[in-house]
Amino acid sequence: MATLEGGKISSGQFLAFLVLTRMLAALIDAPTISGTSVEHDAWLSIILSTLLAIPWGLFLVRLGSLFPGMTIIEYTQEILGPWLGRIVSLVIIIFFLQQSAYAVRVGSVAYVTSIMPETPILIFVGILTYLSANVARSGIEVLARASSVSFFVTLAVLILLLILPFNLMDSSNLLPVMGRGWQPVQEGMLSSFAIYGELLVMTMLLPYLSRPQDAGRYVVYALTLAGFLFTWFTITIAAVFGSTMSTLIMPAFSLGRLIRFALVIERVELIPLVGWTISTGVKQSLFLWAAMLGIAQWFNLTELKALAYPVGALVAALSIWLFKGIFDASDFLSVKRFGTLSILISVGIPVFLYIMAMVRRVVRQFLEKEG
Repeated sequence: MATLEGGKISSGQFLAFLVLTRMLAALIDAPTISGTSVEHDAWLSIILSTLLAIPWGLFLVRLGSLFPGMTIIEYTQEILGPWLGRIVSLVIIIFFLQQSAYAVRVGSVAYVTSIMPETPILIFVGILTYLSANVARSGIEVLARASSVSFFVTLAVLILLLILPFNLMDSSNLLPVMGRGWQPVQEGMLSSFAIYGELLVMTMLLPYLSRPQDAGRYVVYALTLAGFLFTWFTITIAAVFGSTMSTLIMPAFSLGRLIRFALVIERVELIPLVGWTISTGVKQSLFLWAAMLGIAQWFNLTELKALAYPVGALVAALSIWLFKGIFDASDFLSVKRFGTLSILISVGIPVFLYIMAMVRRVVRQFLEKEG
C-alpha cells in the first residue's frame, strides 16, 4: 500500500468521483461534440461511447487487481522496469496535469463568457486552482467527502435543468436519425469516448478503496448513470435547439436562459453555473491530487502535501498555455486534436501494461517449472 496517502474512500465516493468528472464535459461543451458534424444525432454517439466505456472501465479495474495496493505509477515501473517504467509513468503524470488544466480552463472560460466578461480569466484560474490545491493537499478522504456532497447537489441541479425546459422541446428536431449516415456518428462516438480517457485516474484511486472487491460493480453503476444523464441532456439540447445546437458554445447555459416556467421561473442560468462550478472543482482537485501522488511516487518522495501549491501553479500555467480562448478549449477533445492522443495515452498504455504483465507472468511460470 502506498504510504504517501493514508486515506480511504468508500464505494459510493468512488462512484461520485467518476460521475462528477464526466458531468463537467456534459454541462459545458460535449453535447455539441465539438469538431464533428454529428449534430442532432449526438445522443446516439453518447450511447455508443458509454457502451464502449463500461467494458473499458472494467478492464482498468482488472489491471489494477493484478497489483493490489499499487497505483499505476508504481506497477508501471514494476512491469516495465525502472527506466522504461519511469518514462511511461511520466507520460501518465503529464496526462493528469493536462486534465486538471483543462478542467480549470473550461470552468474559468465558462464564467468569463457567461456572467463576467470584463474579468481577466487569470482571476478565475487563480482562485479555482488555489481552492483545488487546498483540497488536494488535505488528502483523498477530504476530497472524497466533498465529492459526495457535491454529487447530490450537481445531480439535483442537472435534473432540474433537464425537466424545466420540457415545454420547449420539439421531438421533430431529433429526426432524421443518422440522416447523414454513420460517419458523423462515429466521429462523435470517438470524441465522446476520448473524454472517457479520464477514467485512467481510477488507477490512482483503486488502492484507496475501502472495499476493492466492489470496484467493478460501482464502475458499471457510475458509467451507466453518467451515460444516462449525458444522453438525456444531449437529447434535451437537440430537441430544444435543433439544427442550431452545433453553434452553441455552452449548451447548458443557453438552455438555462430559455427556461420560463409558470410565469414565475425565468432565465435560470444559476442552475448550470452551480453545476459546472462543482464539477470543475472536483475534477481539477482529483486530477491535481493524482498528479501530486504520481510525482511523489516517481521521485520516491516521503511528503505529499508540499507538492500541492507548486503542482497547482504548474496546472494554472498549463491551462493558460494550452488553451488560447473559448473555441480552443471547446475543440480540445475533438478527434482532430487531443481526442486521438487521449485515446492513445489512456487506452494504449493500459493495454500495453496488461499485455506485458501477462507476458511476465507466463515467463515466470515457465522458469519456475524449468527450475
